[in-house]
Amino acid sequence: MDPSDALTMFEPVENRRAFEDILLQLEHAISQGRLAAGDRLPPERELAERFQVSRTSVREALRVLETLGVVSVRRGAENGAVLMRRPGNAFAPTLRLLLALEHVSLANVVEFRVMIESSAARLLAGQPDAEVLGRLADLLPDTADQFEFHKIDAAFHRTLVEAADNDLIDLMVDATNGVMSKLINDVVLVSWDWKSSGARLLKEHREIYDAVAAGDPDVAAARVSEHARYWGNRVIESTMTPGVGATVTHRGGR
Repeated sequence: MDPSDALTMFEPVENRRAFEDILLQLEHAISQGRLAAGDRLPPERELAERFQVSRTSVREALRVLETLGVVSVRRGAENGAVLMRRPGNAFAPTLRLLLALEHVSLANVVEFRVMIESSAARLLAGQPDAEVLGRLADLLPDTADQFEFHKIDAAFHRTLVEAADNDLIDLMVDATNGVMSKLINDVVLVSWDWKSSGARLLKEHREIYDAVAAGDPDVAAARVSEHARYWGNRVIESTMTPGVGATVTHRGGR
């Protein structure tokens, strides 16, 4: 679509919080199919004239969309905003804030991962995919130091979840991965006795793989649930250990 054509679908803004009205009109145009991924919006100046608002209001609306991972804003000669073909992940910063404010807990995050990953393992075991199984098999070392294991673990669980072929699940799991990875870097690597945990975690990866490869959905789901809860609870315990970093609460609250 030519950016100038997009102007015809918008109306002057009357709302006191002009950027909210702009967001609503843009959302409406997208939901109607009048704007699509890859389309470029007109420059700020032209949008401001069409909406009859200041360029600041337009810029504020575009910044919200950029934060949500919906548009890519380009400035300079190529100014304007392009609706992204692949979304950014707005869940990650939102989840970090929800955790910091204790609106959700680390225990909630762990149980979310249990539900999602056990369902993915059940699905994969019921419908084996040779390519995915091969990628999982490549992530089954006999031994690994703690730094190496955390990389392997993230790749193993990402591969497992991606087998569900659900973009929304991928985004949500990426967000929880980001939270857990930060805790691992900030706290877990300092506080864990790796010798007491590493062998068990590697063994559990092997058991998950074996159950999935054997085509046993119930056992695969159970193995993932046990593994995710053990791993998650160890991370939570580490955040509560005095002297290893800032304490991270795992209380649920509203």
